[in-house]
Amino acid sequence: MPSNPLIRLLQIVALIIFAALPSIAAAQITAPAPVPNTSERDDRPRPIWPERDVDVAYLSRDRAEFVVSGPISTAPIAISALEDAGARLISSRDLVPLDRRMMVFDIGRQLDRGVAQRLLDRTGSGHRVDFNNLYQFAQGAPRLYASSLIGDSGACRQRQTQKIGLIDGPVDVTHPALQQASVTTQTALFGDQRASGARHGTAVAALIVGEDPNDTLLGYAPGAHLFAMNAFAREHSGVAADVDRIAASLSWMLSNDVHLINMSFAGPPNLVLADILTQAEQAGAIMIAAAGNGGRDADTLPAVSPSVIAVTAVDAAMRRYRSANWGDHIAFAAPGVDIYVARPNGGGYATGTSYAAPIITALAARVGGNSVGVVRERLRTQTVDLGDPGHDPQYGWGLVRDIGC
Repeated sequence: MPSNPLIRLLQIVALIIFAALPSIAAAQITAPAPVPNTSERDDRPRPIWPERDVDVAYLSRDRAEFVVSGPISTAPIAISALEDAGARLISSRDLVPLDRRMMVFDIGRQLDRGVAQRLLDRTGSGHRVDFNNLYQFAQGAPRLYASSLIGDSGACRQRQTQKIGLIDGPVDVTHPALQQASVTTQTALFGDQRASGARHGTAVAALIVGEDPNDTLLGYAPGAHLFAMNAFAREHSGVAADVDRIAASLSWMLSNDVHLINMSFAGPPNLVLADILTQAEQAGAIMIAAAGNGGRDADTLPAVSPSVIAVTAVDAAMRRYRSANWGDHIAFAAPGVDIYVARPNGGGYATGTSYAAPIITALAARVGGNSVGVVRERLRTQTVDLGDPGHDPQYGWGLVRDIGC
């Protein structure tokens, strides 16, 4: 039978495919050479960077600054240990009244905080390392009720020999409420750091030593000499003070024989700052700090330190400011909701534990005392109990009032 051309063509195609099957099968089962996984790394230690919701000073987008602090005499040993491990010293300053050298380091990508601390521990130098955390103003969003609430007549003037310290932002000494006040200013900023605006610092300063013939911006310790240190600069996360500048500010205060110090800011726990606060108390500092405005049970520094008197804010009805932090460390309450404070070209309303703290600081100047314990006890005897009976996490011992002169 003569063959069909179409059938013959199909037979030829089938033979070609059959002959090619072994090579196709081989191609299917022969795996390509593995591509190296560039995401794999060896077991070298990696830096443990803080979560982005923690305020930290950064050298670059993903490299945090670290602070190292310890006795001045053993600082060279600590520096050598860290530099031998690849860290780089950025800046340092001696805080003589605190016997601490404050150093800012780039610890590199081969170290983390834990490894750096173990290296320091091995030296026996007594140094601590932590992130160079940032501390924010303890102010909230915006009646002249504060004076009547604490039973203040406005007639209590302090002697100019009474020194009060303020660690804050810049203070505008040309503001009408401060033109007649005695204010000495200084800065903890280095030359390339940009200072914050003077809005917060001026408001807090006037609450302490403001002079106003109309009484609306009269401070609660008029006549005292205010030593105001600017520790706040414009950081990547906004206006803040870092551990280094806070420590330098405390050292400057003590060098000028200023022991009563107001700190209206709050931030995260920090081993280095906690040690600095302890050293400052041992050197005679009486520090009063705002609780902060996170609206939670929070261990914020400097307020949570046992060396510090922590202050929360209440409104005209003696209710706790809803955004104020609380905890067992809270000592006292003071007006801090819709407080009339110094503002550019006059005054205005503000809210926050930032504004309660300076009222307690001014009242502490009246009661006197040479230690945190003595001042705390003298203020405690002048409180109106709020909240649960006795000391409680919301109000501490209560509202301080009727201090007198």
